[in-house]
Amino acid sequence: MRELTQRQKDVASFISTFIKQNNYAPSVRDIADHFKFSVKAAHDHLKALEAKQVIKTTGGISRSIEVIGQEFFPREEMIQVPLIGSIAAGTPLMSEENTEYMLNLPATMLKNTRNTYFALKVRGESMIEEGIYDGDIAIIKKCDVADTGEIIAATVGEDEPGITLKAYYPSNGYIELRPANSSMGPIITRSCKIHGKLFLLIRTYA
Repeated sequence: MRELTQRQKDVASFISTFIKQNNYAPSVRDIADHFKFSVKAAHDHLKALEAKQVIKTTGGISRSIEVIGQEFFPREEMIQVPLIGSIAAGTPLMSEENTEYMLNLPATMLKNTRNTYFALKVRGESMIEEGIYDGDIAIIKKCDVADTGEIIAATVGEDEPGITLKAYYPSNGYIELRPANSSMGPIITRSCKIHGKLFLLIRTYA
C-alpha cells in the first residue's frame, strides 16, 4: 500500500478534480498557484506522486499528467487525446506541429478507441452555420478519405500548410472545401490532404 503525505493527497485530489472539470490536466503553474507555493515545490510533489505510481507524466509535454493510482481516485476510464495546434476555420493559418497539451476524455465518449483521435482549436467563423464557433475544440477522428458533405480537417497545398475545417465536396477533378457561413466563399483546389473527420466538439462557457 502506497503511503501519501497529507499534502500529496491534497495535490493528487486537486489534479483529479481539475481533470474532471476541464478534460485536461493542470500545469505545474496551476498547481503552484492553487496551493500558493513555488513552481519547484509543485514539481517536487509531482515527482513524489509519480515515484509512488499515483500519477504519470510524459516528459516535454505540458499538461500530460495522468492519474493511474485508481485506488486513490476511482473514476471512469479516460483516454488522452493530443491537442496539436489550431484549425483555421477561415483562411488557412499555419498550425503548430507539436502537441500543446493532452485532453483527458471519457473512454465511452470516444467509443473506447485509443490512438485514433487528435484535437484542434477552431479559429474563425466560417463554420458557424454548422454550430462550430471560434474557440471550440474539435475532436478529429483520423482518416485519409471522406464522403461528400462530411466535415474534414485538411491541409490545402504546400504553400498553405495550415489545417482548415470545411465540408468536403469533390467534383470533376476539383475539390470544394465549403464553409458554413453564407458571407464566405469556398476553397477550390485540385488536391488536399485529409487528416480526419469531425467527430465531436468541446465548448467551454465562461
